[in-house]
Amino acid sequence: MPYVPSTRHIDRICNVIEGRTQRPGADGKRLASSYRRSLEQYHLDPSATAGPRILTVPELRDVQHREESFLRASGQCLSRLHEMVREADYCVMLTDAQGATIDYRVDKDRRHDFKRAGLYLGSCWSESEEGTCGVATVLLDGQPITVHRSDHFRAAFTTLTCSASPIFGLHGELLGVLDASAVRSPDDRESQRLVNHIVRQSALLIEDAYFLNAAADCWVLLAHRNRHYVEAQPEILIAIDACGHVVAANRRARECLPALHALPRHVSELFDVEPERLFEAKSSRGLVSLRVNETGSPLYARVRPPSAARISRRTSATPDERSATSGNTVPHDTPVMSESDALERSRIVDAMNNAKWRTDVAAQALGVSRATLYRRIAKLRILPPHKC
Repeated sequence: MPYVPSTRHIDRICNVIEGRTQRPGADGKRLASSYRRSLEQYHLDPSATAGPRILTVPELRDVQHREESFLRASGQCLSRLHEMVREADYCVMLTDAQGATIDYRVDKDRRHDFKRAGLYLGSCWSESEEGTCGVATVLLDGQPITVHRSDHFRAAFTTLTCSASPIFGLHGELLGVLDASAVRSPDDRESQRLVNHIVRQSALLIEDAYFLNAAADCWVLLAHRNRHYVEAQPEILIAIDACGHVVAANRRARECLPALHALPRHVSELFDVEPERLFEAKSSRGLVSLRVNETGSPLYARVRPPSAARISRRTSATPDERSATSGNTVPHDTPVMSESDALERSRIVDAMNNAKWRTDVAAQALGVSRATLYRRIAKLRILPPHKC
């Protein structure tokens, strides 16, 4: 394994901190700031050759238990990413928001080499412990980066190349980091451009998978600017409660719709549509055409209704149980239904059953408009039998 002499590596770190040399661009400034913190704030030794701290088995089990929903959403994407980069001798790691590796993918015959380099389940990559590295830098500023070989602060990791990208939750909170690392990579930094891009795209896929699971008790708008991508690869995900208020949005939605930075917002404030039209669309299996109020830009969408099973679990759960799971769901509890609401719900369900769930027939029997009926169905969280 190639080795960077300690004195040479220390000189390089010091030259960057003191401004005598610097990697160009924004990433160069990020690395310089990280070097300074590593040396002056955390008092780390750049010549150290020991590997990272590894969680004990009980510690790792506890962390994985806490991150169960995150792990469930990411597993398939981790495997797909590894299939794309394994031929270039990469492993793939997923860390939590503290930098602990909670899942990874590596070829079995290369597992020992990666483990010896510190790329292993339970390895910890916070800046305070390991200095400048891919995971640590992303944890601090939430931006993707490639930390290439001697870019690392500690000499132990100067043979590694790490491309890392953040993974965010429903409300923009950092869930963890996706990282693809190679023990040996070409000297040319540009050789990592493609891997960096693939890691970033994979992180977005994990975010969306997590979003769809965590927002299972909401209506979810899945949209794209191109109608042909709505079904296969929606870029915009927006969670909507029964009253038509947006309660969460994925990263791409927040980028495309600045109004989403201040939630909750009503659907009608964002698009030229009332929530009743969206709730109706979920049963038509067709696309909904929308226009963004701010820009007039067109969007095409489909609507996923709430999960009856998730709603049932949350309604029957104790306050302590709801509190324990609130980190993995959209934070709005189902209110206890009043006696009058319960009676109305029963009346609407009977009418819908008699009408074989044709809303026009049921609305006529109830003496209300279809729009009013849709509002009441949404408010009372009534789902047709085939969705229960």
